[in-house]
Amino acid sequence: METFPPAMLDVCSTACYLSGDMKIKSTISSSLTCCNGYRRWISAVLFLLALLQSSCAELSVREVSDPAEAISRLKSGGTLKDEIDTLVNPLICSGENVSAVVGVVMPDSRTYVYGYGKTELNAGSTPDGRTIYSIGSVSKGFVSLLLFRMIEEGVIVKNETIGDILGPDFKPEDENVARITLIQLATHSSGMPRHPQTVKLLYTFSCFLFTGNNFYEYIDSAEGLKYLNGVHLDKDQIGKYTYSNVGVGLLGFLLAKKADKSLTELLQEKIFRPLKMKDTAITLDDEQKNRLAVAYSGDQPLFRLRNTPLEPWKFTYFMEGTGAVYSTADDLLLFIKAQLGFQSPPPLDAIIPKTQEIQVHADTINVASGWLTEKPFPDSNEIYFQYGLTSGFNCYLGFDRENKIGVVVLRNNFNWRDKIGHNLILRIAGSIKGTSKN
Repeated sequence: METFPPAMLDVCSTACYLSGDMKIKSTISSSLTCCNGYRRWISAVLFLLALLQSSCAELSVREVSDPAEAISRLKSGGTLKDEIDTLVNPLICSGENVSAVVGVVMPDSRTYVYGYGKTELNAGSTPDGRTIYSIGSVSKGFVSLLLFRMIEEGVIVKNETIGDILGPDFKPEDENVARITLIQLATHSSGMPRHPQTVKLLYTFSCFLFTGNNFYEYIDSAEGLKYLNGVHLDKDQIGKYTYSNVGVGLLGFLLAKKADKSLTELLQEKIFRPLKMKDTAITLDDEQKNRLAVAYSGDQPLFRLRNTPLEPWKFTYFMEGTGAVYSTADDLLLFIKAQLGFQSPPPLDAIIPKTQEIQVHADTINVASGWLTEKPFPDSNEIYFQYGLTSGFNCYLGFDRENKIGVVVLRNNFNWRDKIGHNLILRIAGSIKGTSKN
């Protein structure tokens, strides 16, 4: 048996996206890969078969290599820019990515930003710290921080539930749904699946494979509440880690309902403006739209050629919290600096550490509020990270709390695999070991 080649891995990841569980290793007989001309059609068949599976491999993949050689280069006088070049240039030259922006926070709080490729294939400019990208599920980190700020302000009670906010008229078929706390939604431990596992979702996802359109776009407030009323939870999964896009979408919806404001207003008022994140928003103005990188296909949509232009996703009010935010490397570096304690205004300075507390343990990954954590190697530090994907974009945020190193990676292709973020953190961290800082 052999591991899936990239095209096959992409389709199994796609299938996992619908089935929601993330455990089975993806393998396939080499006999199924012998006819390259039929690979995508074979993949489509495998995709439909995989929908019948109860569990599957983790969706996004953080490809990590031994950092020893890179650490040696950095300790011998190599530059940060040269090291980032070794990670990014192959992706641009191979066409895997049209553009990339990499931002770094160093232990002395200085930041660096480097741009690669073009914002538009064959016509755009080199991106920089002000180039705007969709950040997908990295939006969840802001919604989780918003939850903790509203708890701090007394607007939300710490153990407040879905039923508390929706009121006595909310009587779901499964009474456990009403008992889900907002903290459980933020930490993916509510027992809710990744998304509604319905025929309608299967249909919209099938359309996505050809068009790249947002398969969550049909989940408006009425559809979302209808789903809540009818969904039945797996009781064994309540309190355990099950990544849920619909869960965090619901969280943003509930916070807005409780405050009687839109999620856009709340994020601007309580997160983005205090952190001086001027280009981070759910809705872009005309000037910001001019700085938006063009979205391109990558690993997905399956039936669009790589680097085909796509329309950015549009999110309904109910699902905004799961992935509707746009941002820049400059702004996201401000957010990472706040996470590392370099600059964060009150009351966020007291709230941010609470969102970094581990709430749920799941195999090799731990779950905080809006962050996942893992140790790439047994002797490495825990890395806090988020990875966001929408059609045409992906975003990586990560930081090493102990060494006070942070990395932002923005790209304008849909790619399951991140080959930059963790690697860069490990290389920088290794290069400073033994210095006066430690």
